[in-house]
Amino acid sequence: MIDKPCLKVFSASWPGTVEPWRARFIRDFHEELASHFETEILAPAIHPKDCVEEQDGPLSIRRFRYFSGGKSPRSGGAGALASMSWVLSARRSLKKWSRSDSKNVVLVHWAVPGALLVSSWAKKHGIPVVVWCHGSDVHVHGRKRVGSWFLKKGLQEATKVLAVSADMAQELEDRHQISGVEVLPVGIDPLFREPGTISRKNSGLQVLYVGERIESKGYGRALRAVQSAVEKGLDVRFHVIGEGPMTGCGSYEPILYGAKDLKEVRRAMDSADLLLLPSHGEGTPLVVQEAIARQLPVAATPVGGIPDLFREESGWFSLSEAGDAAIEKQLTSLLRELTDRPELLVQKREDLRPERQEVIFREDSAQRMAQILCEVMT
Repeated sequence: MIDKPCLKVFSASWPGTVEPWRARFIRDFHEELASHFETEILAPAIHPKDCVEEQDGPLSIRRFRYFSGGKSPRSGGAGALASMSWVLSARRSLKKWSRSDSKNVVLVHWAVPGALLVSSWAKKHGIPVVVWCHGSDVHVHGRKRVGSWFLKKGLQEATKVLAVSADMAQELEDRHQISGVEVLPVGIDPLFREPGTISRKNSGLQVLYVGERIESKGYGRALRAVQSAVEKGLDVRFHVIGEGPMTGCGSYEPILYGAKDLKEVRRAMDSADLLLLPSHGEGTPLVVQEAIARQLPVAATPVGGIPDLFREESGWFSLSEAGDAAIEKQLTSLLRELTDRPELLVQKREDLRPERQEVIFREDSAQRMAQILCEVMT
């Protein structure tokens, strides 16, 4: 029997007891990879209830504790004390990582600050490092002075660098002089493979938001635009799947469902007229790829890899105006137009027929990742 190579994974985010939905796509991706590797995960413990050590099927997980205050970085837990504590605790935990007797390789999810921390450890043990950039590490932290230093230094030390979108790979080259970046989207769950079907039961325009309810993901923009549309007399129902600190706006309350599993997300997409994602920055968002697979038109800002997901800009409405107020006004106008001209949505759905739009599924991305990891170990 031939031993599997050891894949050591350092991730800036991982599902936990309190937030099992957080970075679930990374967890599911590694379950897909587990047939190729013995996998050990190292990730931060955001909440006191998160287990320090856990066996999740084929995945061995170890979490390091830090002064998070029970909040993730994107939910306000990224102050100076929390950041310093995160780095120091991660370094201590890395020292406990041991090299396996079989072949070893390290995969880092989100480059800031993990790439530099892991590369320093891996260099001592002669282990190759692959870094996968997902979004905020490049489009947020990488555009700030300290984050940019961590990003560039960490990626220079890596054996191979991946990015989830061509836009991100180009920014790494232009801003940070990191060349040879391979584009590898994460891919969506096969649950979304079936053709989209319309199962609407309610009257009015049904719009959907799926994701964390935070400003950086565009939730506030979407909420305020829908509120404005309702105040103008439009029959719009705003359905929201996801957790986060934001809820309603003034007297307006959307229909909140909290976190749901992928089957529920698929069902919600099949019942909706339009997905909203007026985000401030993205990689190649899974929720947009899922909407495409369900033939659900999308209204989104043209950030990150979103434009690359649509052929000839068909199947989506681009919110191209700059600034919150302009984007919200544009989205409100779009909701009015779609209320008056529902045939526009019919055409967008037609544009999203499977033969017209390509969708990348998780097993395809996992197969390519397995190839990459094996290549860097040889």
